[in-house]
Amino acid sequence: MKKILKFLIIFFIPVSFFVLWLAGFFHEKVSPGEEKKYIKVVTGVETMKIQTVRLPELYQADGMITSDENAKVATKVMAEIERIEVDEGDFVKKGQTLAILDDSDIVQRIKQAEAGLEEIAKARQEALAGKRAAEQAYRFAKRTYERFKNLYLQNSISKQQLEEIETKMIGAKSQLDAILAKLKQLDAKEKQVRAQLKLAKVMLGYTIVRSPFDGYVLKKLKDVGDMATPGYPIFVIGNTDFVYYAQLDESLLPYVKHGQEVTVHIVNLGKTVKGKIIELNPNIDPKNRSFSIKVKVPQLQGLSSGMYGVLNLTIKGREKIIIPKSAVIEWNQLKAVYKVGTDNIIRLTYVKLGEDYGNEVEVIAGLEEGDVIIIRNVEKACDGCKLGG
Repeated sequence: MKKILKFLIIFFIPVSFFVLWLAGFFHEKVSPGEEKKYIKVVTGVETMKIQTVRLPELYQADGMITSDENAKVATKVMAEIERIEVDEGDFVKKGQTLAILDDSDIVQRIKQAEAGLEEIAKARQEALAGKRAAEQAYRFAKRTYERFKNLYLQNSISKQQLEEIETKMIGAKSQLDAILAKLKQLDAKEKQVRAQLKLAKVMLGYTIVRSPFDGYVLKKLKDVGDMATPGYPIFVIGNTDFVYYAQLDESLLPYVKHGQEVTVHIVNLGKTVKGKIIELNPNIDPKNRSFSIKVKVPQLQGLSSGMYGVLNLTIKGREKIIIPKSAVIEWNQLKAVYKVGTDNIIRLTYVKLGEDYGNEVEVIAGLEEGDVIIIRNVEKACDGCKLGG
């Protein structure tokens, strides 16, 4: 019995106390959710509330110098080109001959029309001579009929004799009417031939292709021996007033106005000039989703149509989030900022950066307007820390 009691005192009771101590029996108990966690408080940093801004953006577009007024010079007759009097780049005056077409067919039509008029004139002379004779015959037949009619009323001749005279009078009248009808036909035919002759002479003028105004030959589209066809140009003539032509992306349409001042760098001359938009076509080309503009450029020595240029257009860009570069933390390719929540807890937030503005940078993703971030002494901050007063 003493041995059992000694065992309990020496071994069992100390072991039991040790187990209870490990189980926390002798410690003050904390209810679930009441455990207090230590949070580091950060001070001495500067914060900024995010606001979107709209910054000017420079847009560049390729284009070319062209004449303000271009004319596609074609002919109104189909004929072979016999001679071309000018080359591309030549300066031409209004009315100057550009090309001469084969006029042999038209000249032949003119000769045929003139010959037709001569035949009509001869036929008219014959018809007029026949008309005079027919008129005399008809007057004589009519007088004879009237005389015989009186005799018939006096019972001096028979009815048969009167009818014979009446038949001769009717024949004379029919012959006269036929000659008068022929003269009308000749008049109509002459009118038709004269119209053909007039048209042929007009067409003969079209065989000489002339410049519509003072300007330069921009393009020569056909050569000697080619067939000139109505509606298909032989030359493109441009006047001496130059403009810059470009096509802009449809997204820029709200930012481009008639009369707006822009700059154009003319690469061939190595010069940049100012100009104003004088023409804006708001219709969107469905092929490339663009619209066209024309910019009036000043006269420069050596400037010519076809020169390449670059348009510089300053526009109000989209709303952007811009932050100081001092707020950005970098780990290799990753970029982040410390964002302060409404509970003043600092959280590391990854961001995607965009355009560089020197000491500032654009944030494309990761932040929103109204967010608060740390922009100075970011090395004092930590993820999960609390911002102090």
